[in-house]
Amino acid sequence: MGTAERPNGRGDLRAAGTVAFVGCGRMGAPMARRLLAAGAGVVAYDVDEHALAAVAEAGARAAASPRDAAGGAAFAVTMLPDPAVVERAARGPDGLLAALGDGALWLEMSSSRPATTNALAAAAAALVDRARPLLEELGATRVHVGDAPGDGDAAKTINNMLSATNLAAAAEALAMGIRAGLDPGRLVDCVDGGTGASHAMREKVGGQVLTGRFGSRFTLGQYLKDLGIARGLADDHRVPTPVNGAAHAVWMEHAARGHADDDHTRLVALLLADAGIERVARPTTGRT
Repeated sequence: MGTAERPNGRGDLRAAGTVAFVGCGRMGAPMARRLLAAGAGVVAYDVDEHALAAVAEAGARAAASPRDAAGGAAFAVTMLPDPAVVERAARGPDGLLAALGDGALWLEMSSSRPATTNALAAAAAALVDRARPLLEELGATRVHVGDAPGDGDAAKTINNMLSATNLAAAAEALAMGIRAGLDPGRLVDCVDGGTGASHAMREKVGGQVLTGRFGSRFTLGQYLKDLGIARGLADDHRVPTPVNGAAHAVWMEHAARGHADDDHTRLVALLLADAGIERVARPTTGRT
């Protein structure tokens, strides 16, 4: 078992109690390592033995099931692929709810349906305060969006819907610019200083696509799942979302072509290819 290095300037979780961490994949593993680096005792579980072994190498104790991980834990964190997996990990015969003791706090961090979270957990302000030491390790910005169960998932769903839709729009904008003879790097800089600025254009097109990195650790299929959750949320509340529907169709088309496991930023390259643009010239910057 290895030891994680503690990042500079972070908190000390040695007295926080044991954290059961269920889901050690692309998103979960860095989070678990972050908690380990802050001194937390982490008991981890993942169905993928290789993913679990990697977190154990960083200092976590490997558990045999979510229930095994949750026994005696002060906190449980789930970071799982979809709502059905969250349900099984929580309510199944070896689920974490069978072992979490009175007073333990469960932080459900997956992209899940608000209705699923509503059936499983609550999120009053006092509980957020209890979780604050862990949350401060896992993110620089924290917004308590509401006390009702499912509020956090609703806000995350809306954010991810916008992110996926913005990336598809940014890809179309990039294709238009390249076809019009514009330098892609200068186009990104121009848009970033205007009213069309977006995280998708600046960080994903500029930081991932034009650099050839494609390394965001979040897949095309995972974003498609999030768009599906957004459609369900809109239907639940009878909100027409034709733009989300169009974005969902774009992501679905390329997932169906066999790209579901690709990094999601590759959607831009795929949409450029649809426009007959196979390669993007190395960008320059237009900033002065």
